[in-house]
Amino acid sequence: MWWALKVGKGIKMKSYNHLYEKYISDENVEWSILNSSKGKRKRGVVQRYICGGVVTEKGREKAKKYAAYGTFRNYKHTPMEIYDGITRKKRIIIVPRYQEQVVHHMVVNTLMPIFEHGMYEHSYASLPCRGAHRGKKVIERWIRTDGENCKYCLKMDVRKFFDSIPHDILLKKLHDLIHDDKFMAILEEITSVTDVGLPLGFYTSQWLANWYLQDLDHFIKEDLDASHYMRYMDDMVVFGSDKAELHRMKDRINSFLQDHLGLELKDNWQVFRFDHITPDGLHRGRFLDYMGFRFYCDRTTIRKTIMLKATRKAKRLHRKEKPTIYDMRQMMAYLGWLDCTDSYGMYCIWIKPFVNFQKCKRRMSKYDKRIAQEERGMKNGLENSAEHTKTTGKGHNVIQDRELCQAEHPHGSG
Repeated sequence: MWWALKVGKGIKMKSYNHLYEKYISDENVEWSILNSSKGKRKRGVVQRYICGGVVTEKGREKAKKYAAYGTFRNYKHTPMEIYDGITRKKRIIIVPRYQEQVVHHMVVNTLMPIFEHGMYEHSYASLPCRGAHRGKKVIERWIRTDGENCKYCLKMDVRKFFDSIPHDILLKKLHDLIHDDKFMAILEEITSVTDVGLPLGFYTSQWLANWYLQDLDHFIKEDLDASHYMRYMDDMVVFGSDKAELHRMKDRINSFLQDHLGLELKDNWQVFRFDHITPDGLHRGRFLDYMGFRFYCDRTTIRKTIMLKATRKAKRLHRKEKPTIYDMRQMMAYLGWLDCTDSYGMYCIWIKPFVNFQKCKRRMSKYDKRIAQEERGMKNGLENSAEHTKTTGKGHNVIQDRELCQAEHPHGSG
């Protein structure tokens, strides 16, 4: 068995050294500043690091100094309560400061190749080039091409997943993988922001949480020999041809979570007969509600709560005299859900009469071109000024002068 081979026989796993050098490199710092600033370029705190779409030398050195071994410390945070979506589910989140966000991106960029190396192929949450839409296509293929092994469905998730991950087990797993004391000290400091679990709101949390369940993925697929298994963060689906076997799988999965990961399944797990069409043409069984979709044997629609949010957003957009770019981007995101599902009838009745998507696309395109042009102009101005300083020996290096940058673009500090 996979787990017995790995643990019982003491097979050596690949370990990683010298990660701190990559973490603190100029290239990684600049990349992380740019990535963590997306959608925030007009904020004053971000403009201390970036001017005209370029990371300033002063900003890079400031970020490196804060992120360095021995000086990096979490800021004090006050947890916030939010009510998520139409269901108004209460969540506790911690919002990191921008300086911390840069460090989180530096850490993730360093760990990304390591975490992706052993990632299960059908894990689809918070991973580059993966996501709900790609996972949807895989489930549809399983349902359409292997109906016998998709006869029954086991659906389950982990109880309070992010809040329950034990630090001692997580850090031990990281220490077994990473043999770099300086880099591990950074990871330990980030995880110490909470006494137990990983904070919702930290970019590092989604990556560490995903990686934490890698052993479970291999256990389900290789030890339990699941025919079709998919995970979307802590939401899991297993298809099979035998209902009793899926019940046994559920028990063994729960035991694995408790014994090796310090977690447990929620009590709301389900094993049910998946939707199918009888000889007389009637639908029997239940649809699968997963990743925002409703899967049937012959079609896929969007989840009811997403449909309600989309229709309400369309009506609000219709009532606004001057919709914002943010409003339009939200509506285009909903259109993405509608385009990849069998929801055309709903779109014609509840969305199309209220939203002109062609007009939204034109306005968004014009806005993006204007922003790109402004950034190019600022970048050219910085380069010309630097060249002038170099050739004449007069003036100052505006790459390091945030005040001048903000004076030339007073609206950028909003």
